[in-house]
Amino acid sequence: MTYKDIDLDKDIIQKNKIPLLIEDENWIKLFGDVNDKNIQYIKEELMELVKKQKELERQKEKLKKEKLHAMKMILGISDTINNEHKVENIVLLDEYKQKLEDINKELEDIMYQLEIIPQDMKDMNFELLKATVEYGYRELKTKEKKLNAVTEELETLREKLKDLINEKHDYEEWIDATYSFLHGMLGSKEMEKLDKQILDRGEPI
Repeated sequence: MTYKDIDLDKDIIQKNKIPLLIEDENWIKLFGDVNDKNIQYIKEELMELVKKQKELERQKEKLKKEKLHAMKMILGISDTINNEHKVENIVLLDEYKQKLEDINKELEDIMYQLEIIPQDMKDMNFELLKATVEYGYRELKTKEKKLNAVTEELETLREKLKDLINEKHDYEEWIDATYSFLHGMLGSKEMEKLDKQILDRGEPI
């Protein structure tokens, strides 16, 4: 199954108030760097859209400042022509009028792009959600199998550890009981002598 085959409600992004995934901390932590070509491709596309939106906003603010400056210049130059009779400024006035017209056209184009880009981002975010769901469920199955295998291995090790602890306890009990018996039979002096003769040299009895 590919992410395109997943049947998700198109309105789920709005219904569940799903954020832009590439800006969500949990998504970044779980899926941001996964080795999945669909996720990585859509992630890059979405990042480009975000970058483009920010750049368009920057250009819009820059043009608005330029437009304000051009309008002030037009008013100032018009004043010199009308009140100071500086007809030579007509050429400069025409230049600023043309500049204002160009700015308005550019602003109109940017505003149009800024209007449509949120929907493009929403659509791309939805595609990323589908790719994430497909990858997530696939990985869930894989990791559940691995978890079961690890759990079984832990259970085996736990049983083995239990047997080793019991074996250790049996050895300790036997050693303590044997020392106690020999000590009772032979006394401290003989035990110390035998310890030096036999145990310290590592010789079998």
